[in-house]
Amino acid sequence: MKKFSICLMAAAMLAAPALAQDELQQLTTDGTATVLNNDKAHARDVAIQDALRNAVEQVTGAVVSSSTVVENAMVVEDNIYSKAKGYVKSYSVVSEGEADGGLTYNVKIKAVVRSGAIKEDVADIIRGAGNPRMMVLISERNIGQHEWSGLDVNLGVSENTVIENMRNKGFEFVDQEQAERSARRDKALAAMEGDAAAAALIGNRAGSEVILVGKAFVKEAPGVSDMLGGMKSMQATVTLKAVNTDDGKVLASATKQGKTVHIDEVAGGTKALEMAANDAADYLSNEIVKRFTRGSNSVTLSVTGVSNYATFTDFVNVLKYEIRGVKAVHEREAAGNVGLVEVDTRFKSSQLAQELQYKPFPKVTVIIRSVTANKISLRLVPKASR
Repeated sequence: MKKFSICLMAAAMLAAPALAQDELQQLTTDGTATVLNNDKAHARDVAIQDALRNAVEQVTGAVVSSSTVVENAMVVEDNIYSKAKGYVKSYSVVSEGEADGGLTYNVKIKAVVRSGAIKEDVADIIRGAGNPRMMVLISERNIGQHEWSGLDVNLGVSENTVIENMRNKGFEFVDQEQAERSARRDKALAAMEGDAAAAALIGNRAGSEVILVGKAFVKEAPGVSDMLGGMKSMQATVTLKAVNTDDGKVLASATKQGKTVHIDEVAGGTKALEMAANDAADYLSNEIVKRFTRGSNSVTLSVTGVSNYATFTDFVNVLKYEIRGVKAVHEREAAGNVGLVEVDTRFKSSQLAQELQYKPFPKVTVIIRSVTANKISLRLVPKASR
């Protein structure tokens, strides 16, 4: 029953319109830290971090059930509590001071927490950070057809079968008919022939995160009809690739076959196509979820306006410890006024860019200059010293 209630809660979260990231909650929390080597300034900083984490924990507990947090404790720890400051829009210190004869330092803060962002991220955790929005583009030829179908707005047997199969597993699909209307014929043909870059472009423009592309055809087994008393033996082959539309990488591929015997060759071919398409969808569903759950996206940040190495280091530290969705940060280059950073993140580059714009950096203003599938170009502008 607990698992069922969690699924219902996740479905409700995902159905809410966008779970707007600008949804905020204000609350007051306490934080404490031990004073080591009489370093009160450091203890104050640690106490504030503790208070901010407590604020985020309170909001997290309010938007989801405690059982959900417990069952996903490790993921919540890694992805939400460890980035507590990334969920805080602003805060102010209400009171502070030493306690226990100077052994500890206590603070009370008033924080504005991005509860909408927490809801979105917890929903991703509950559903395993998976089930991306999908699109399917399959060229198909059944017995009796002289042309490959699948380039108009009428979906073929294979496409309909894959969509129905994967929807039943919880995947969401873009408006297939509208997407196919907008896909140019030459690009669609290239995608179906295995051009992953063309497939990624079509899927990305349609708003999908993964596009399934490939071919499906039916042939009749020769010389079998007489042995089957006039019945026809039909064999369908469906070959599909799952392509990540963000970077054009092939996530998984499958070739499946379906065989059936039928008195009517077209009806038999349709049944064989359904069988093969279902098998392909079953396999690719598992592979896609595996890769989206355990995988992360690599985004390169090209940073200009680096006045000195200290400024660059401050930027990297905020990126590493305070930005939502960031798993790891790798400094690749810092020369002159240019820096290069690789970021492992569970976000797309566009969402990471939004997080960078949203975050108030202490010493610089971040100006996003351009965003592509795997690269963000930005400029650091020093804030005027007071």
